[in-house]
Amino acid sequence: MADETIIEPVQTPEPPKEESRANERITQLSEKVKTEAEAREKAEKSSADAEKRAQFAEGYADFALSHPTAKEFKAQIQEKVLGGMSVEDAGFAVLGKAGKLGVEGPMVQPAGGSASTTPPQTGQKQVSDMTQAERREELAKQLGWT
Repeated sequence: MADETIIEPVQTPEPPKEESRANERITQLSEKVKTEAEAREKAEKSSADAEKRAQFAEGYADFALSHPTAKEFKAQIQEKVLGGMSVEDAGFAVLGKAGKLGVEGPMVQPAGGSASTTPPQTGQKQVSDMTQAERREELAKQLGWT
């Protein structure tokens, strides 16, 4: 047994296998799908942001007309609207926190009393606030029927 030599087959390094054209094409297409999905997601996000900005601009104009102090807090209100709140909710939240919500009419303190009262309105009632009889009476006055 000492004379016997064991001959081991020599392992020749195999040449690197070339990636088949089909595998290359699959890899390229999968990368293309990923790229397009990212682009679509980015476009949808920018579209949603633009829609939120348009919603804010439209709603803020109406809210600022009814609450003039909102002009001072436009950036804070916009931030909340872009976060997902409605314009009115964001406006009331910001103005309430700042202490700017409250009665805007002048309060009159009558002498001797502790209860505050609002001054009586001068002028006529709005037509929408009148009853049918009041509207008829007002029309008769204007047309000189009485």
